Amino acid sequence: MTYTVQEVAKKMHLTTYTVRYYHDHGLLPYVKRDENNNRVFDDVDLEWVHLITCLRQTGMPLESIKHYFDLVIEGQSTVPERYQIMLEQQQRTLDEIAELNHHLATINQKVAHYADVLINAKPDTYEPSNVAATPDHDPDMATKA
Repeated sequence: MTYTVQEVAKKMHLTTYTVRYYHDHGLLPYVKRDENNNRVFDDVDLEWVHLITCLRQTGMPLESIKHYFDLVIEGQSTVPERYQIMLEQQQRTLDEIAELNHHLATINQKVAHYADVLINAKPDTYEPSNVAATPDHDPDMATKA
C-alpha cells in the first residue's frame, strides 16, 4: 500500500510540514516519488516515521536519529554501535519515567487528600488558614503543599 504526505501525516499524527522535513533532511531515505514528483510512502517508510516519532518523544535529537539511521543503512557491521545508542536512549527514557513516577506519586497524594476533604467534609489542612488550627500541624507542611 502507498500513502501521500497528507495520509502519512494524518496516520502518524504529524503535520505535513514535519513529514516533509524528515524526508528533506535524510531521515526517510527510501521514500519514492511518483510521475508528478510527489512523495510516495509505503509501509516500511511508515515504520521509519514511527521510529523517528518514538525517538523524538523520548528526547533524542534529530541529529542523533539521523546518525542512527545512517548506521542502519550502513549495515550489519554497525549493529554494536546501534545497540549502544539504543541502550543509552533506553536508560534516558527509564530515568525520565522514574522522575515522572515520582511526580505522579506527589500528585496522587494530593488527589487522595482532596478526595478525603471532599468525601468527609473535612477542612483542607493544606490551606494556610487551616494549617495553624490543626493540632498535629507540621511547620514544614506549608512548604510541601
